[in-house]
Amino acid sequence: MTVQELLEGYAGGKRDFTSITLRGAVLSGVNLNGAILTGADLTGADLRSADLSSAEMKGANLTGADLYDADLYDTRLSGANLTSANLTGANLSSAHFQKAILNRADLRDAKLFGAYLSYADLSYANLSRADLFRAYLFRADLYSADLSRAHLIGADLSRAHLSHCNLSGCCLKDAKLEMASLVSADLKGADLSGAKLAEARLYDADLTSANLEKADLRNAQLFAAKLIEANLGFACLRGAKLSEANLRRANLEGTDLYGTNMSRANLSFTNLSDAYFSGVNWSEANLSHANLSGARAIEENPSTIDQSETTLSSMLPPKALVPSPSGKLASLVTPNSISLKNKGAVVLGRHPSANIRFNSQMVSRRHATIETDPQGRYVLQDQNSTNGVFVNRLRVKGEVVLADGATIQIGPFTFLLKGDELQLVLKSAENTTSAEVSETVAEAMPADLLVANLSGANLYGANLKGISLAKINCSGAIMPDGTVKP
Repeated sequence: MTVQELLEGYAGGKRDFTSITLRGAVLSGVNLNGAILTGADLTGADLRSADLSSAEMKGANLTGADLYDADLYDTRLSGANLTSANLTGANLSSAHFQKAILNRADLRDAKLFGAYLSYADLSYANLSRADLFRAYLFRADLYSADLSRAHLIGADLSRAHLSHCNLSGCCLKDAKLEMASLVSADLKGADLSGAKLAEARLYDADLTSANLEKADLRNAQLFAAKLIEANLGFACLRGAKLSEANLRRANLEGTDLYGTNMSRANLSFTNLSDAYFSGVNWSEANLSHANLSGARAIEENPSTIDQSETTLSSMLPPKALVPSPSGKLASLVTPNSISLKNKGAVVLGRHPSANIRFNSQMVSRRHATIETDPQGRYVLQDQNSTNGVFVNRLRVKGEVVLADGATIQIGPFTFLLKGDELQLVLKSAENTTSAEVSETVAEAMPADLLVANLSGANLYGANLKGISLAKINCSGAIMPDGTVKP
């Protein structure tokens, strides 16, 4: 079919042009509103300023097509191929792009209000200044895409792949980013106020000067993230991982930090006034000149932390068994004993598939394994757990051969190896002294995690007005006056 035949057919009332081939055709400015172009081959076609609104274009091939300023409002392009297409300034509002390929497409200044882009491939696409207000991008692939200064207010980007993305200066206010991957993403100066980022992966992301006020970052992973001068006021960071993150001069006023891991983080000159910090790990963190006035621990059950790990212990071995009633400990481990004979690799952890499964935030999903070597010996290996494994009170580095009678401590739980049997050690509360209670590293239940860890932290010049250090581990810390805690 030729271009003339297409236009004459459309003018005569025909609408079904399924599977037509018009590669490289010049169709700029044409009106094909409501046309059926399913499976059409329009590779390299010139469709500048064309009206394709409400058209049916599922599975169409528009590779390299020029759709500058075209109207594709409510057009159905599910599964279409728009690789390297030019969609600059195009109207794509309410358009359907589910599973479409827009790899390296140019979408600068495009209008995508309420567009459907779930599972679409937008990797390396240019969406600078594009308007994606309330667009649907669930599980979309935006790897290395340019979204600088784009508008994504209320957009659904949950589980989307945004690693290495340029999101600098973009507006993500109230956006949904739960479980999204933002590894090494550039979010400098971005507005993420009220955004939902629970369980999002933000390793090494740059959030310098970003606005995260009232954002939900529960269990988010922000290892080595840059949050210099970022605004996290009244945000929820429960269970978040911020070890080695840079929060210099950041605002965390009123922020919920329950169970947050900030070991080795830079919090110098940070505003932590009125923050909630129960169970936070600040070991070896830099809190020099930080403002913690009015910050407080809250004694409540943190039900909002779902299956995340909490770090409260230092690199030193635990000094005592957890003084918990036997019934309480036993209910947190399934099973309480197991035979290692002919078992192969036995996994100890919080994951549902583990051979010995724990219901405690102090235990990693895959905490440790016990295998049988060719000599029939049992070999324990730490699987890069957060809080470590201790055999006979010595922390395991790598792997260790277990002798008969060896004690193994994982978080608040202690096991004893008797022959081939690994058994949970239960210690009754009535035999526990008050000294042992004070030496306990952590309790098993989240409600008991009422201490913060500041071991080795730098608090020089920090404002601790109103802070009680009675339940805080400050061993080796540099205190506000420059003295070092023994």
